[in-house]
Amino acid sequence: MTISLSPRAMAALHRQAAIQMNAHSQGRLEGIVFPRPDGQPLRPQWLLNQLRKRTAELGLPTIGLHNLRHTAASIMIAENVPLAVISKTLHHTTLAITINLYGHLLKDSADQAVAALSSALDQADKRCEGATDTGQVTALAA
Repeated sequence: MTISLSPRAMAALHRQAAIQMNAHSQGRLEGIVFPRPDGQPLRPQWLLNQLRKRTAELGLPTIGLHNLRHTAASIMIAENVPLAVISKTLHHTTLAITINLYGHLLKDSADQAVAALSSALDQADKRCEGATDTGQVTALAA
């Protein structure tokens, strides 16, 4: 699987990898980049506890790890990232899932839909007005 990472995320991973390489006598990276002190994988509950601890220290509201996923999706939508890209980033099985979950955030969508319908109706009115002038109304209705 391939994932896209920002330069900021890549820099953080490189810093952490350097820390891990320095911790090994051979100076090479082995195993997990973010291990527990004994080299084992971090426990999910520990990560959640750290998140809660840090947000409390900063006076931020309590947030769960899954909320971070929703936050990322909301930011991408606000930045006009195409929904198909957001859907793939979140690994949704269908675009419909993404739309069902986040469609309400597409504030411009309703306005765009109304504008498109209004424009289409205005164009149809103009065609009808032109047809009335030339006696072609029955042809347009057919």
